[in-house]
Amino acid sequence: MAATEGLVEIGSIIQRREGYRGGRPFIAGTGITVDRIAVLTLQGSSPEEIVDDYHPALSLGQVYAALAFYLLNKDRIDAEIVAMDEETERDAEEYRRTGKLPV
Repeated sequence: MAATEGLVEIGSIIQRREGYRGGRPFIAGTGITVDRIAVLTLQGSSPEEIVDDYHPALSLGQVYAALAFYLLNKDRIDAEIVAMDEETERDAEEYRRTGKLPV
């Protein structure tokens, strides 16, 4: 057996695809975005709680890989989180004003 056989390359865990999840990075083989993991952590969840309480299909290694990616790209991902929050607030305001969700 080769020394690298069966090893998971860390670069294969996080992917980004144009047109999928708004181009945001996600955990390969899942639809779970890095920003989702980051937000849960920022809200006080530990990696173990993220797996146990929110995403039991993930491995702890996948969560830590997402957190590593987040920390290496913190400024950009934080800006994306703020932009999504602002868009959500605009949509909520539109709904309150008109009773219809924006298209």
